[in-house]
Amino acid sequence: MKKGWYWPWFIGALLLATAAGQGVILWAATHDSSVSIEPDYYNKGVAYDSVIAQRGVNARLGWQVALTVGPLGADGGKVTARLTDSTGAAITGARVHVTAINNVDGDRHLGAGLVEGPLGYAAHLAFDRGGLWEFRLEVTRGKDHFTSDARVDIGGAQPPAPPAR
Repeated sequence: MKKGWYWPWFIGALLLATAAGQGVILWAATHDSSVSIEPDYYNKGVAYDSVIAQRGVNARLGWQVALTVGPLGADGGKVTARLTDSTGAAITGARVHVTAINNVDGDRHLGAGLVEGPLGYAAHLAFDRGGLWEFRLEVTRGKDHFTSDARVDIGGAQPPAPPAR
């Protein structure tokens, strides 16, 4: 054999390994649910002026939200939002909707309308894991529209109790 015959094969193998590596990276980037894109992000970006205007409305209203998530069980957990106005009085008679997004699985959104009760507005959501969740609330009462975002670290399912001795 001629001296240096292996160099073309070596270069071809490097090119093939590069192409295979890029294929693996492309597959991982398109099949990982922890890497997700905000739904309808382009139109939200174009309409960002309305987000700024809504922040002004939120400030003018002065409403506050205290969000709690009960312990998680096999079927999820209870989300409770206590809404108060600028004087600290409870806000009643509103329509409240919550969307919950887990930071680990951003493609899965849980949403529900919260029902008014004695402790505020509540709904049961089918959380499948604990961890850091983003909650987006929309509150409408009459002509007033209020939005709020919160990040809450919720615990996972409670560990089983140790056996009695």
